[in-house]
Amino acid sequence: MPVIDLARLLVNLSLALDFSRRGLMRHHQRVALIALRLGEAAGMSGDERFDLFKAAIIHDAGAVTWPEKDALEVFDVQQPWEHCHRGYRFISDVAVLSPAAEIILSHHDRWQGGNPSGNIKAGIPLAARIIHLADRLDVLLNDGEYVLDQKESIIRQVQLLAGKVFDPDLVDIFMQLARAESFWLDITAPCLTENLLELVGEHASTIDLADLISIARLFARVIDAKSPFTHRHSRGVAAVARYLARRMGMSDEDCLLMEVAGLLHDLGKLTVPEDILEKPGRLTEKEFNRVKQHTYYTYWLLKPFDNQLPIARWAAFHHEKINGQGYPFRLSGSQLCPGARIMAVSDIFTALKEDRPYRPGMAWPEIERIIARQAGQGMLDGDVAGVLIDSRGELEEIWGDLVTAGDHCALG
Repeated sequence: MPVIDLARLLVNLSLALDFSRRGLMRHHQRVALIALRLGEAAGMSGDERFDLFKAAIIHDAGAVTWPEKDALEVFDVQQPWEHCHRGYRFISDVAVLSPAAEIILSHHDRWQGGNPSGNIKAGIPLAARIIHLADRLDVLLNDGEYVLDQKESIIRQVQLLAGKVFDPDLVDIFMQLARAESFWLDITAPCLTENLLELVGEHASTIDLADLISIARLFARVIDAKSPFTHRHSRGVAAVARYLARRMGMSDEDCLLMEVAGLLHDLGKLTVPEDILEKPGRLTEKEFNRVKQHTYYTYWLLKPFDNQLPIARWAAFHHEKINGQGYPFRLSGSQLCPGARIMAVSDIFTALKEDRPYRPGMAWPEIERIIARQAGQGMLDGDVAGVLIDSRGELEEIWGDLVTAGDHCALG
């Protein structure tokens, strides 16, 4: 498998975390850039700065719903630690990111103490203190006002909290950095991503397939936590897609990549409000139009890796139809590769099996009838649908394992 640049992967995937009612905020990229500037000026080593980057670029992974994100946009945020704990749980078992877990757990810890962690002052990890300052600094920025016109006001607000909320030594470092107009312009420039990756630079690392799967599982947890009705959806699609890929003759490596694509297939669903995802009745045309964007964003968030891996096409085309009547690209059969066809069948099977706001999960005979009908109408690939229908025993076992695993997670 081609090697994957971990920094580039995290920078791209972090964009999925940054959709809110106000659109795409690029909050994680901005916080990571500010944090790296502070970390460099504070004398952190290259390895320490890379761990700082890994934490900063996904620091709010535990804030999964739009109301949770709204609450964090208040500068003097109250009780912010629930999403810190959730982020810690999400990330602590991802080996390549594990150093970031403790940092994320404490990234809202206040200098004077009173934190659930029990940490105070220099007992708070330095990287967490840096991200706290960088995070609140970005929250103070008003996108509707020119950045240099805001800097003096922001500096004053940060200074007032030195030694109370923020590490006073870090505030002093910030004051030195803030003198340069380029510090502020870098945060809001169109070349933000390039500036950020340049700061990561030579300390970036590459990952193998096992690490890629673990990161995909992390983002699947974030995606599926958005609604109780989809709490195992991405894992379900991934497991079914991997099974069908093997039955359809794909190589072992491609079967694992199908699992990755399944875990990430709904990455763009983080752009859709929960009130639409959880609506108990039929969606209006305007609401369904919002839903249609989710696979579009899945594609564009994964597309930078398309020359190395086929996961963008496999993941994002799962609502396209063989007859060209799907969305959002309106692709037809000749444009849909086997991986995309497998993903489409895997997605609809899993969706039918799950409880939804408007109906309970369906029994096998009804699922089989719907999938056979859609294959007959030229919507789904008939061969893939046939393999699924012939695999009732294996798929019921896969589903049982998913339910059991989900129950264990809930108890934990």
